[in-house]
Amino acid sequence: MSEIVVLGSLNADLVVSAERAPEGGETVAGSDFSVFNGGKGANQAFAAAKLGGAVSMLGRVGEDDYGRVLKAGLASVGVSVDGVRCIEGVTTGVAAITVEASGENRIVVVPGANGAYSVEELERDMPLIKGAKIALFQLEIPIETVKKALGIARDASCITILDPAPATALDEAVLTKVDYVTPNLSELSLLAACPLSAESSEAEIVDAARSLLDKGVGKVLAKLGARGAVLVERNGYERIYAVNAKAVDSTGAGDCFNGAFAAALSRGIAAVEAARFACSAASISVTRPGAQSSVPSLDEVLKGV
Repeated sequence: MSEIVVLGSLNADLVVSAERAPEGGETVAGSDFSVFNGGKGANQAFAAAKLGGAVSMLGRVGEDDYGRVLKAGLASVGVSVDGVRCIEGVTTGVAAITVEASGENRIVVVPGANGAYSVEELERDMPLIKGAKIALFQLEIPIETVKKALGIARDASCITILDPAPATALDEAVLTKVDYVTPNLSELSLLAACPLSAESSEAEIVDAARSLLDKGVGKVLAKLGARGAVLVERNGYERIYAVNAKAVDSTGAGDCFNGAFAAALSRGIAAVEAARFACSAASISVTRPGAQSSVPSLDEVLKGV
């Protein structure tokens, strides 16, 4: 059994580079096109494994070339893909991504087989969850499946980590099963039901995070991009600073962060130090294109911590 189990999405990322994204009804010239392995679940599993974790991926793909390539990519860094199964009659998930020259990205996701990962499908994967030490989740598969899996993981005494992306409102029945929630600023704003922006102060961000603690979350690890991260606990908080980096492509940076954090926790590293490790990994990843292709090696991260 793997120490880390990642339950979530697998997508083929179709990436177009352009000076800027088009406005409504506008056509702009692109400068490059590439296909990368992606999906938040697969990205996080890949990062966790490449950065030292023993990882199993749980998810669904279609019976097509994209699905086969995605499984092979995960296996190439040691991820167990026994829990990645094919579903007949649906395509593998696809994400269409536009990357601007500034490094900002816009993403449209077609769920495909990810949307067919039902509670009934989850029954086949329960032994893999129960045997893990850490269970990592996102929200690109049906929410009912995530809720059920969180309950299974909590009952098995797993450390549960939830990346609440794509952003959606979550009730306390979900949040009380989460040891670490890792929102970015917009996701934290939605979950805490309070307005936050890039100009929000550290105190405002911490107050929003504390409101999630009141709803039953164990700890909040808020991802703040170039500002780093903040780990908020009941007895205080710790600010973690990002490594200075010139952003080329921010696609998958949050996924790299989550995978790195899970990998560090699985080695018994304290949460604050694990968050510093995750910040360093994510800071390196934005200097490279793609999601999985941008994940740094363990040696690269250790040099930057």
